[in-house]
Amino acid sequence: MEVELGLGKTSNTCLMRWSSIIATLGTSVLALTALVTVYLTVTTWRAQQNASRPYFVLKESPKVDLGNELSLELKFNNVGIHPAVNLSSETIIFDEHLSGKPIHHDESAIVNEISKDASSSLVMIIPSDEIYPKQLNINAQYVVVDLQYADPILNKSYNQEIYMKWNGVQEGNLQPTVHVRVEEKGKILAYFQKHGIDLKIRS
Repeated sequence: MEVELGLGKTSNTCLMRWSSIIATLGTSVLALTALVTVYLTVTTWRAQQNASRPYFVLKESPKVDLGNELSLELKFNNVGIHPAVNLSSETIIFDEHLSGKPIHHDESAIVNEISKDASSSLVMIIPSDEIYPKQLNINAQYVVVDLQYADPILNKSYNQEIYMKWNGVQEGNLQPTVHVRVEEKGKILAYFQKHGIDLKIRS
């Protein structure tokens, strides 16, 4: 009987240990599930925020006018769900050969709120003493636009940099504006550093 009682105690102890291990594993699985749920919830929330934030795209190809002065007009459209406020821009235009200082470097700001699907125009005028618009050939020019604005709903600020290249005029024919290639962007950033230009800082 003593031997049988000893075996019974051993079996009970083993069962208790197994029960303890199973309970611990169950608790760990629940905790891990909770962490995964929180992560997925936060990730989804952030994705929804990014989808809702204001975001500007070029509504159409930039308009170039060769009147008494060279002018470039960019029309931006807010494709986000939330409106944008405190929109400011910094525009820089310089020769594709990266020689000399920019022929245009200006800042502007818009007071009004720009709601979903609303448009805003940005016009850059180049004085004729920088580029005479009536000549048959005009060198290609880089056009860089830095946009800074805020989302009043999320209470966050955003920044967009747009790099373009207007291919100038060849034999009196107006050339198109295209996006800058990856290898060109590195040269542009080096040009900015050389001339002490920081797009993140407004004057």
